[in-house]
Amino acid sequence: MKIYILKPDTSYKLLYPEDQVYDSEYWEFKGKPLVEKLPKLFKAYFDQDSKKPIPDIAYLGMSTFAFKKDAATALVDILENAGELLPFYAEDELWYCLNVTKTYSDSLSSDNSEYEINDGASKFGFKKYVFNVDKILNASLFKTPEDNFTAIFCVDSRESDHEVENNLFCAVASHGYTGLKFEEVYSTD
Repeated sequence: MKIYILKPDTSYKLLYPEDQVYDSEYWEFKGKPLVEKLPKLFKAYFDQDSKKPIPDIAYLGMSTFAFKKDAATALVDILENAGELLPFYAEDELWYCLNVTKTYSDSLSSDNSEYEINDGASKFGFKKYVFNVDKILNASLFKTPEDNFTAIFCVDSRESDHEVENNLFCAVASHGYTGLKFEEVYSTD
């Protein structure tokens, strides 16, 4: 099993939600549902000054990822198992914002992980992630309170057909979708 953090591929354009949405008290992806809180069909825009191409999966508002309609449709089972898909428009094209609501407390071993700052009482900035694998055996995508729900983690386990079919890492690679990178942060190998 490997665990990745989802990262934007900065060789592609990034998406930004309209200011009234971004500045709202609800633009916070901390593992809680937002379906009734964010405006339905809000708008977002790409950096117009950039010559970079538009990806299939775009980093949205420095918080989460958005999927073009065709990518979201192809990956719907994986994405909806992890949380909500919130529709919005970017340049008159339908996209879906991923809000990961699947969370696992104690999924990170705070005693074995390494931090940039660790004075005993305060731990901040992960340098090395160590997971309690037994807490995330059925996970695909998830967040954890141990990092203040900041990162989106992706589990890459291929021990059964079901795990392969519900694996975002494998699905993105097989479809050739652009805009998303997987940074390996843990392995049981």
